[in-house]
Amino acid sequence: MKTWQKMGAFTLFVLLLFAVRIYFLWRERHEPMVQPPKVAERQLTQDDVVQPRKLYIDGLESAKALNGKTVWIQAGYSLDYYPYAAHRIDFAHRSGFLPGAQPLEIQNVITEKAPADLATRVPHGDKQAFAVFKLPNDDKEYVTAIGFLQGSDSTYFCDQIFYYDDPRTIYNYWGPKTWAAIDQHTVIPGMNELQTAMSLGVVQQSESSDIGNRTVDYDAGGKKWSVTFQNDKATVIKQD
Repeated sequence: MKTWQKMGAFTLFVLLLFAVRIYFLWRERHEPMVQPPKVAERQLTQDDVVQPRKLYIDGLESAKALNGKTVWIQAGYSLDYYPYAAHRIDFAHRSGFLPGAQPLEIQNVITEKAPADLATRVPHGDKQAFAVFKLPNDDKEYVTAIGFLQGSDSTYFCDQIFYYDDPRTIYNYWGPKTWAAIDQHTVIPGMNELQTAMSLGVVQQSESSDIGNRTVDYDAGGKKWSVTFQNDKATVIKQD
């Protein structure tokens, strides 16, 4: 092949590549643009921005700062409680489970070794820490476990199980119907998951993690409930 033929073939090859490039650029610019799927962002609610007060209790001395104060149960139906008299805990006769928003008048914080076979959600450790309290309109004293001691270490769950301020003031915008349902430990259509948990407790399970759009089963101190939520409103309510 002569030199001019080689140059012509090379030029034709370059022009062909250029033409192919122009074609793909034209097609790219004229094809409809595919938008990536938009992920729906969950909007913050008024409940989301509420931050209940914490005390960061980490030992017996700081726990005793609760003496003489009123606290309210945040983790409803998760804490069992027992009679307390003559400085002794009657582990053989459980009084029941403390419901959500229940006020407790703290009398003292003590430590005691729980029986090895005692079923409790608070680890036994070497000893458990107990809040001694009275219920409204009841002169008897009771105890419930709030932490445990293991060797020289101690763990307290006060910030997770108590409100230090009346939840009716923390969530004062919920309205009288919702609070009436919570006081009766029931649920009505339209209540959201937080309100329902305060009423029926935190002992719950669901096959979905899509909070506000799922069915949740609750164990409210032995009473079984199933509540279906859509857009974070209770729509179907069943009680066994």
